[in-house]
Formats: sequence, C-alpha cells, structure tokens
Amino acid sequence: MKRWEAAIATENPRILYRAVQLLNELGIDYIICSPADSRCNYSHVIIADSEAGFEGHEGRVLVQDGFDMDFVRIAVMVKLRALQNPARAVIGIDPGMTSGIALVIDGVAVYQNSLVTPKDVTEQSHRLTAYIEMLFPQCPIIVRVGTGSKLYSALLLRAILCKGENLTIELVNEKNTTVSSGARSDESSAILIAGRNGRPMTSADMMLEAKVGYIRSLKQFVSRLTREKRVLTSDEARAILLDDMTLDDILT
Repeated sequence: MKRWEAAIATENPRILYRAVQLLNELGIDYIICSPADSRCNYSHVIIADSEAGFEGHEGRVLVQDGFDMDFVRIAVMVKLRALQNPARAVIGIDPGMTSGIALVIDGVAVYQNSLVTPKDVTEQSHRLTAYIEMLFPQCPIIVRVGTGSKLYSALLLRAILCKGENLTIELVNEKNTTVSSGARSDESSAILIAGRNGRPMTSADMMLEAKVGYIRSLKQFVSRLTREKRVLTSDEARAILLDDMTLDDILT
C-alpha cells in the first residue's frame, strides 16, 4: 500500500480546514481519512484530534480546535524528519528592513519566516524557544544573529534584551550567507546563519553612532513600517540610535 507523508484524521471541519491549509503550505503529500481508516497507519505523520487508535504511532501530532499553526508546523516537520532527542536547536536571524528567522534542529530547518519589526522578531524568537521546550525539554537552544548590518542587528539585540528573558545569543559573520535574491532570500540567509558558529554578544554590539547614513536608513525604515503615516525627524532618529528612545516608542 502507498505510504503518504502525512494523514489528516479528524471529523472536525475546522481542524480539517486548518490542517489542509498547513500541509499545502508545506508542500507535503497527504491523505484525508476518518480516524477509523486503516490507511492512516501508512503515513509518516498523523494529524489527529484524538489519540484513540493511534497510541502506538510515533508520528502522531495531536491538535485541538484553533491550534497554533506555527507549533503544529514545527511538530509535523520534527516527526517527518524523525528528529528525536536532538543535541541542539538554533534560531537563526538575518536582521534587516525585513528580517529572516529560521529554526534549525540538528541541522534540519523546520521553520522559516520573514518578519518586519525587531519587536516581532523578538516575540517570535521567544515563541520558538517555548515550542522547543515543549517538544524537547532537555534540548539546548541558541539564538544566532547575523551582523551584516550593524544598524539592524543592534536594534534587534536591544529589543531582545528589553524583553528581559534569558536567551543564549551568538553573533555570526554574514559573509557568503546570501545565496539568492528575492522576497524570501532573508529566510535562506537565516538558515545559513543558524548553521554557523558565532561569538558572544557584548555591550558594544548594541551601540550605534548618529551617522548620517543610519539616520537616513532609520527614517526609511519607520516610513515603511508605518506605510508612510509616520515621518521620523532627525532628532528622533538620533535619539533612537543613541538609545535614548526605542523604536517601539515611535511605533506605538
């Protein structure tokens, strides 16, 4: 009998809709079947809303109505790639006007996305950390941040530390991490950054000078974030660069 990558075993239409949406986004070959359908057992992963009948299946992923798409995405990839007791999980970040973020577990990329604000990237980093702690409580977690742009990496590091939670952070040289151009190139770079050894962060990594180029870039960044509804003044830009004001102070 054919063996599918995944099976969706539920009679809940809302769960079915979200699971189909997720697997289509992942490009995974799947079958839709009732929980009693024996074909479910011939899939590597089973997305189900009940454990009944699948207790012995190592690839089951249990979900509830309104499940967290990102968490289930990662859980499915973990099961599909047979990741068990991993030695390390790394969150790679390519900071920029659009920042790529990726989660790599034992060298396997299980999640990637593009986000805009340092706050969004910081919050997603903490969510990814929480997901790993749920899936693999003993797995060490490292956050690796690319240093290709001092402006964007410093703004991101400030946002991460402002969150006040402990993360192991390494800074990575981004040389040769851009392998393609296009809308999702920052995600590919984030995966490569996750795979490189970095150095410990220092206070100097968060310091910025009020350079003309930085002021100009920061004005463009805020204009883009607010869809040109907010015009950043030069004095405000200097205050952000010198850490007398945060980017969130402007955006909120």
